[in-house]
Amino acid sequence: MSKQKQQQDSFFYNSAEYFQEFQGKIIAADQIKIANFSGLNVAVIGANQLTISHLALLIKQAQFVKVFQIKPHFVLPQTENAIQKIIAHPLISKNRHLFNNRVKSLLAIRYLESQVSNTWMKRQLMPNSATEKKVFFKSDTYYSALQKGNCKLITWPILKITKNAVQSMEGIEHLVDVIITTY
Repeated sequence: MSKQKQQQDSFFYNSAEYFQEFQGKIIAADQIKIANFSGLNVAVIGANQLTISHLALLIKQAQFVKVFQIKPHFVLPQTENAIQKIIAHPLISKNRHLFNNRVKSLLAIRYLESQVSNTWMKRQLMPNSATEKKVFFKSDTYYSALQKGNCKLITWPILKITKNAVQSMEGIEHLVDVIITTY
């Protein structure tokens, strides 16, 4: 993606006008643990460590959760003792940073493959390991939460947010009561 396109996307999602028409509740990701989502339809737009690690909690409370994925993420298990043992080996310490990202990328992909059985969902969640700047999130429950009956992963780009819905590019209006955003 070109820098100009990234800047346009960033402006589009960061713009207050983008969410202005929405009449429901807009919550920042850092409020997930203290908010009550009982019986609500929730949209999660964007990803950060909080949305990834608290998705299972959100799904337990909410009636339905739709996760709008802008791009796939590298997700590692929360407990990564094995990764640290590999990286700490003396033969690897010379190029530690380079090796660290390569190993973490491979482990994240292996973790995805072991946690998601549905081939299509696995393909939608597969991050691009060739990206230069990699961000790694940690969660033991993210992939299992995405596969619950009251959760849906949506990979279509968001076209607009209306007064009570998030409209994706394929033309579907996803009715929601609450939007959780990382922007």
